[in-house]
Amino acid sequence: MIKFEKKFTMKKTLLFTAISISLFGGAQTLTQADEAAIGTTNNMFLCDSFTVDYAGVTGNAVTWDYTNLVGISGQTRNVGVTDATLSANAADFPTSTFAYEVENSVTSFYNSTSASKISQGFIFDEPTLGLVVAKFNTDDEIVITYPFAYASTSVDYYTGVVDYTLSGSPTTSNLSGVAHATIDGVGTLNLPQSVSLTNVIRYKIIDTTLMLSVPILGDIEIIRRQFEYYDLANGNLPVLTLTKMTIQSPGASTPISEQQLVLSQYAPVLWLGLNDNSSFDFEVYPNPTQGEYTIRGEFTNDAKAKVLDQSGRVIAQFSVSNGMSVDISDYENGMYFLQISDNNLSTVKTIVKK
Repeated sequence: MIKFEKKFTMKKTLLFTAISISLFGGAQTLTQADEAAIGTTNNMFLCDSFTVDYAGVTGNAVTWDYTNLVGISGQTRNVGVTDATLSANAADFPTSTFAYEVENSVTSFYNSTSASKISQGFIFDEPTLGLVVAKFNTDDEIVITYPFAYASTSVDYYTGVVDYTLSGSPTTSNLSGVAHATIDGVGTLNLPQSVSLTNVIRYKIIDTTLMLSVPILGDIEIIRRQFEYYDLANGNLPVLTLTKMTIQSPGASTPISEQQLVLSQYAPVLWLGLNDNSSFDFEVYPNPTQGEYTIRGEFTNDAKAKVLDQSGRVIAQFSVSNGMSVDISDYENGMYFLQISDNNLSTVKTIVKK
């Protein structure tokens, strides 16, 4: 067993997923004119779901460091704005004029005025429930009020229904929620490939949706916490987004499920879970761990490992063998990267100390 003495700082299928990324750009004070036009698209890299969100890094002239963002090998997602009236679900959202689509994830429906951008709901495919259609058709959701600048805030309540299929039967539940939005930071965004973007703004939205009387499950609370980073001088779609969805019983301290979706316009330099000709596979368990994990895989005598923290510092190096245990009980809680190289191949996986 290997034990490291040095300390350094450093989930799951959703029942429901509601990811809607706001569309704006072009100026520090945002108006309806800054919304992305129908037809605007961006192909983004899918990144590790354990990426930190820097929720506490707020204010003017701040720096968000994502230099060592880890990507999922071979995985990208096309995101873009489409004409809502041409959608297959246009009848469910008759007042929507445009939709925001995240490939293999969700489509959110909107319209806007000179005073605000408004969501009428979203659709997505869920393995258990089939096509889920959430309609804010009683009172829609204002996601931004214009003009919107640093430290501006918006709070709005919304109500409607959710259509889905449970145990083969079409089902409808009522919903109600509240959305809190703000621009909580302006500053520099550091990304992989030595990209440093200045004068970036970060849009943050937290909305909590209560679904009432879901069969078997009862009332369910869905909390979406989302950060969107905009390089307004060069485009009106986000260059980086982080979305965390939490599903729980109302007021519960332990969630039913959680998931984080991370998308980056810029390609990472580290890759997670690679299965191509330049990598190999191995297991790390338990993960998360409270202090010790085991490495299992087919390694040669030359296999070497590096452990990096989230700033990219190499904090440990050692030789690897199948079944070896590694003690990180002295590490501070957080996420680390384990990179193993063997026979000119290399793979990176995340380890979470909790």
